Amino acid sequence: MEQYQVGMKAVLLAAETILESSGETYRAEETALRMAQAFGFDRTEILAFPTGFTIAFYLKEGWKETHVVRIRDRAIQLDSINEVNTISRKAACGEMSAMESLKALQTLRSRPVPHILQQSLIFALSAGSFSVMFGGGFTEFFVSFIAGFLMRTLMPLYRHMQAPAPLVALFSGAVAAIASLVLIRVFGGNQEAIIAGAIMPLLPGIAMTNAVRDTMRGDLISGTARGADAFLSAVLLAAGVAIVMML
Repeated sequence: MEQYQVGMKAVLLAAETILESSGETYRAEETALRMAQAFGFDRTEILAFPTGFTIAFYLKEGWKETHVVRIRDRAIQLDSINEVNTISRKAACGEMSAMESLKALQTLRSRPVPHILQQSLIFALSAGSFSVMFGGGFTEFFVSFIAGFLMRTLMPLYRHMQAPAPLVALFSGAVAAIASLVLIRVFGGNQEAIIAGAIMPLLPGIAMTNAVRDTMRGDLISGTARGADAFLSAVLLAAGVAIVMML
């Protein structure tokens, strides 16, 4: 029975990590089912949503155990999803035991996150590149780079204040517009290209893509929830910019 307990922990951790990393609900379900089958469970049933999942494990002896897991924090971490996929494939092929899979998942989840300065620099580089894509030049790249850097450095403050995601999108849009307008007065540049480049990294493109994929696979509740969340974030991000521009 101890082996099955370890297997359950590994399956739960894999599905939880995928959903916390903004992975598709069907990916979390398929990963849990394949790993549970590899660890010797007779049957497994799972129902996943973007904000949590319910899973039941069955054995031939009639033993059953059900778990409900709530997902409270989500972030786009494609590398974590890829790592979980690798672990689940090795487990399904018999290359990793339940204990080895559990330890690998625990190591993955305990991995330190990049420093805020590194995250801000990457975000700023992305913002500057988008401004060039929208027809800007070196000046637009530089101004959008600085605006994106300032906007990203404020993200830990929002998390510390436990601000809900819609308000974070609203504040971020406002900060991007304020920083861009102030910097434009100093350095000049194309206002549209700069502001568009600054907010582009915050647009929920992956969330909307996952919403479409979930809907096409028949996961209507998950698809609708993800789509509504992505639409609301995009609208509030634009609203934050519009409020500053009108003032």
